Amino acid sequence: MARLADGDESALGPLYDRYGKVIYSLALRIVHDRPAAEEIAQEVFVRLWRSAGSFEPGRGRVSAWVLRIAHNLALNEIRRRQSRPVAADQFDWASDGAVLEDSAAERDPAMATWLLERARAIRRALAQLPEAQRRCIELAFYGGLSQAEVAAATGDPLGTVKSRIRMGMLRLRELLAAEGVDSESMEVT
Repeated sequence: MARLADGDESALGPLYDRYGKVIYSLALRIVHDRPAAEEIAQEVFVRLWRSAGSFEPGRGRVSAWVLRIAHNLALNEIRRRQSRPVAADQFDWASDGAVLEDSAAERDPAMATWLLERARAIRRALAQLPEAQRRCIELAFYGGLSQAEVAAATGDPLGTVKSRIRMGMLRLRELLAAEGVDSESMEVT
C-alpha cells in the first residue's frame, strides 16, 4: 500500500492478484449481477489507486479495508437500483464453498483448505446465533442491505436491528476465536 501511495503502478498488480477474485465474489454475492460485480471490482481498484495514501495500517488489515470499499460500493449499487429487500432464504448457507474465494487458493492447496475450513467455521458460528441475530447479520452482510433495509425486511425497529447485529457480531467473534479463526476483519461498530 505504501508503494501504491507513492505512485508505484507496479504495486497495483499484486493487489489485484491477491484481492481481485475476493472483491468480485463479494460484489456478486451482494448485487447478484455479473456485469455489475465486474464494474464494482474495477471501481475498487480505481479507488485503491486514488486513495492508497489514506490507508492507515494501525487501524486494520489491508484485506479488511479493501473489502469494506467493495462492500460499500456494492451497497451503493443496490441502493442505486432501488431494489427491494431480499429474503434471507435466498442465500445458500449450506454450500461447502468458501464464503469468499481467494485467488491464492488456486495456486496453493493449503490456502484452499484453510479457506474452506474458515467458511465452515463461520457457518457453524452463524448457526449458533439466535435466529433473529443470524437473520439480521445475513441480510446485512450477505444480502447487502443497510440496517434500515434490514429493519424493513424483518419488520423490526431499527434500534433492535442495530442491537442484534452488534450483539451477533460480538458473539461471532467469540465463537470464531474459540475455533482459532482470525476474526480481525469482522468489524463491529
